Amino acid sequence: MSEGAMLDPQAWAELQALDPDGSQGLMQRLGEAFERTLQRLEPELEAALTGLGADTDPLRRCAHTLKSACANLAALQLAAQWQAIEQQCKEGRREGVEAQVAQARLALKALQDTLRSRA
Repeated sequence: MSEGAMLDPQAWAELQALDPDGSQGLMQRLGEAFERTLQRLEPELEAALTGLGADTDPLRRCAHTLKSACANLAALQLAAQWQAIEQQCKEGRREGVEAQVAQARLALKALQDTLRSRA
């Protein structure tokens, strides 16, 4: 996913409009909160994948949190990927979920790079 596609332009502009001159440090704080969320969830996500069996609930919880974290930063396509993973886990469908998570994790790294380049 390219940087241009990583962030929804309209949603990003709406976020920036909340702190147009940057004096409140909103974008920086959102980026820092996102980084903290990823650091906290990485071990949980790894454990959920390692223990992925009949119980998809740990992965569902991680996907739910990542969906929200991405949406908060205007990464709407990535939020939709995590939402699809969350839904698949809710339905107890494990087939293909590991590949979906791997793809979404790569996109998370790209999002981090995009946010750092805009900081």
